[in-house]
Amino acid sequence: MKKSILNVFALFTLAFATACGSDDSIEQAAEQSMQQFDAAGVEGNLENDALFAAEAASASMLQVQLGEAAEEMAVSPEVKGLAQEMVTAHQNISDDLREMANQSNFVLPSTLGKAHHEVYQEVTEKSGISFDLTYLKRIVEENEKLVDRYSDMAKNGQVMELKQYASKQLPLLRQHQQVLERLEDDIDNL
Repeated sequence: MKKSILNVFALFTLAFATACGSDDSIEQAAEQSMQQFDAAGVEGNLENDALFAAEAASASMLQVQLGEAAEEMAVSPEVKGLAQEMVTAHQNISDDLREMANQSNFVLPSTLGKAHHEVYQEVTEKSGISFDLTYLKRIVEENEKLVDRYSDMAKNGQVMELKQYASKQLPLLRQHQQVLERLEDDIDNL
């Protein structure tokens, strides 16, 4: 009985903290994942796994939304082609992530996290060649972060399905990084 009361109190505390806490969709999703794990009695330190799943979802949403914007706003055919590839790839990455999240009870955000929203705003406020250059610069930076984060999760994740998901996506993300760096070098050499 005492344990039940403490569990209910803990859930109310978490719910209150979430309601009064961050307005960042990544942090909210990670907190909700932790609440689900706690309620299910899952043991272990899963904060990093929950945060990664939420970050990965927001990062892929960012890549898709920026790619869709680039398909319309970019002036360079190379950038438009790259954007189309990124949209397709990150829609597939998102589908795989959602499938893994459903199996493993992770909560994913449905909107961009604050930092990703700021990147989106920064890129889409540009036009012409300035848009193309800003788009390339930001997706190179974002993809570097993804490669690092996915590498870390593939090695250090606690939830096996999440580790497998990260390992599966790494070759594609590394391939993107090579393509992005080549394109960036080509532009720098103009």
